[in-house]
Amino acid sequence: MSHRIVIAILAFFVGIEAAWAAGLDVRQFLTSHCTSCHGEDAQEGDLRFDQLTLHETTPATLDTWRRIVTALENGEMPPPEETQPAAATVRSAIDDIVASVARPAKAVGPATRRLNRKEYEHTVCDLLGIDQPLADLLPEDGDAQGFDKGAAGLSISSVLLEQYLEAANVAFDATIRRIRPLEPETRHIELMEVKENVDSVKKAKGGTLEAEGSFVKFTPGWPPARIDPAHPIEDGVYRCRVALWPYQAGDRTLSVSLYVGSLFGSTTRKLIGVYDVTGTSDKPRVIEFTTAMKAGDTVHILPQIWPEHVTWRDKHEKRPGIAVAWAETYGPLDQDFPSQAQRQLFGDVDSLHLVEDQPVWMRHRKGVKSCRVESDHPEEDIRRILTNVLPKAFRRPVDAETVEPYVELALQCHRSGQSFEDAVRTGVTAVLCSPQFLLLERSEQLDDYDIASKLSYFLWSTAPDQELLDLAAAGKLRDKQVLNGQVERMIADPRIERFVTDFTGRWLDLDDIEFTTPDSKLYPEFDFLLQQAMVEETRRFFQQVLKEDLSVINFVDADWTIVNERLARHYGIEQVRGNEQYRKVGLPADSLRGGVLTQASVLKVTANGTSTSPVTRGVWVLDNILGCPSPPPPPKVPAVEPDIRGATTIHEQLALHRQDAMCASCHRRIDPIGFALEKFDVIGGERQWYRSIGEGKKLPGKVSYRIGQDLQTAGTLPDGQEFAGFAEFRELMADRRPQIARAIATKLLVYGGGRPVTFADRRQIEEIVQSTESHDYGLKSMIQAIVTSDLFLSPTPNP
Repeated sequence: MSHRIVIAILAFFVGIEAAWAAGLDVRQFLTSHCTSCHGEDAQEGDLRFDQLTLHETTPATLDTWRRIVTALENGEMPPPEETQPAAATVRSAIDDIVASVARPAKAVGPATRRLNRKEYEHTVCDLLGIDQPLADLLPEDGDAQGFDKGAAGLSISSVLLEQYLEAANVAFDATIRRIRPLEPETRHIELMEVKENVDSVKKAKGGTLEAEGSFVKFTPGWPPARIDPAHPIEDGVYRCRVALWPYQAGDRTLSVSLYVGSLFGSTTRKLIGVYDVTGTSDKPRVIEFTTAMKAGDTVHILPQIWPEHVTWRDKHEKRPGIAVAWAETYGPLDQDFPSQAQRQLFGDVDSLHLVEDQPVWMRHRKGVKSCRVESDHPEEDIRRILTNVLPKAFRRPVDAETVEPYVELALQCHRSGQSFEDAVRTGVTAVLCSPQFLLLERSEQLDDYDIASKLSYFLWSTAPDQELLDLAAAGKLRDKQVLNGQVERMIADPRIERFVTDFTGRWLDLDDIEFTTPDSKLYPEFDFLLQQAMVEETRRFFQQVLKEDLSVINFVDADWTIVNERLARHYGIEQVRGNEQYRKVGLPADSLRGGVLTQASVLKVTANGTSTSPVTRGVWVLDNILGCPSPPPPPKVPAVEPDIRGATTIHEQLALHRQDAMCASCHRRIDPIGFALEKFDVIGGERQWYRSIGEGKKLPGKVSYRIGQDLQTAGTLPDGQEFAGFAEFRELMADRRPQIARAIATKLLVYGGGRPVTFADRRQIEEIVQSTESHDYGLKSMIQAIVTSDLFLSPTPNP
């Protein structure tokens, strides 16, 4: 035993000596190459290195070390005009810094995080077997490192608990069908038999007209295509059919977007999809879909015609429109009474009954009463129901001691005079507002059930399914092969779309796609159809990379993309017809497209609707693609706003901005990236010059903008590498494969692990990235490496 202790002590001192030697080497490196600009006499960028302590891991010091390593890796420091150290010397300094600040994943105590509002909705709906919007009943979640999954952004308060209680009550009500449904019936209407449509045609509202017995609309605006007699008269699930045909289409592809929702008011409409309109008046296309609808809901039929045609000016072609022949609904299809959700929650036992209770006034039905759930053996059923629901809600087995408080709460309510149903409601809503339900990672050490939940909320944003729970019960979720197999299974499941939508929505800012509307004078070609295609391209591109385990370098440089006709035309890609179907297309060798940096969705969310800013786009790329975010600008430094009237160039404005010493160091990194992306306009179109609404050369025809300043897309990166335009810039970017892979792995860890990721985790992130190198940094392989890493399998550290 004493022999082992001596060896351990010697090993400890050897480690200290090695760390001290590393610190000495780093200190010498900084003194030789850095402190003349970042030392006692000068602090460029407000940074001073001569007082840094290598092993200090405070947030401020870690951030400084991160900035030093980033500058060294990118060749920003020392500046190109200074004497450059050997590449091996730089690499050694970087390795020593990373090793000195590295922390073990298990070195920090756990911090719980609650479910965010999307996770809450998915979890409750899956648990209770309902389809009920709940997220909007809860406040917006906080942001932590760019995502709404981090403990730092998901605190809890008494006010929030009240809102959770409200949401839980709404969810409980959705499990019970109060009125026996009507027998399903077809409600069919020919549109030109509806008085409102006849009146619209008679008065030519919005240019509407009648053609071969159909109602023809030309724009998505007023008036709506009225189908009132086909509206459902009770809530339920309905099969809807709409018959349409193209009117005077010429060689255009005509499309229509279908929504479901109330006819009037500001109620959120649910997008069913965008469809191509084909067929003829004799044989129209019949679009069919099934969806839940409220009593009185309608199908909104909105033409999507591009380019938009203006009849009173343009005479070279007839005006194309969408002819709507008829519409119908059939239902309600869900005839279960009691509902499936009620049976799932309450159980399908003989002691339970639906008892008529309060009268309900309905115009089309007389003598109707709503029902409540009653029990012949209330106390036994209360205990059974809660004993059954608790393990599912808490995502692990529970003992009798855990169950009893919830059972006793519900029993006390029943004994005090509340109905059986209300007693069950009290118990169930208490479960849905409990810490064991709302919080993830509640223990000092993660067990297999915690891992099952972390994996499920990472990829599905909901509670683990039975297979994951069974593996947890068998203690198999620390086995690397088992975890890799589960990742494969979960990515193949339709629920992976939640991950695709949520991750791209935050990482690439797709959630902000509607935040700005492009100026109609500068960008008259922008429309809903294009915006919808923008988002679909990026999501489908990401999903393809994920499912096929393609390299994450595809996000920077790819020879393919996924488009429909509207987006293909926008990109100048030929021979793609139809807007309903998206297809993978190869890109020619000289195409500027390929990768998310050239996708219209990203280019739109990094612009303000009127103009582009190299600063905004440069900062975005540094953070989201290269993983080296820039610090916020100094206080009281005004932002640079491009001159959309065309009098000055953004290059001229930024050159003046860089004369400020406080701004120069960061703008050396930011501006070149932004200049390269100036090749693309506000809506992601390629351009040779800026559009202007003031000065500039007039264009022929009826064009609302002018030719403004020429583009200047050349630049020089901080390491001295020059590029003439975007194509050369992208080649330089694609050469930074490990850096790009590390940046994306970090984003995935923040999203999937719910933990803050700092520079102290750099070494372990490097290990994750290196393990995927043999798979060409495949996205699926990267996720598998993450979920088998200590960073994922250890408790989430306190923020």
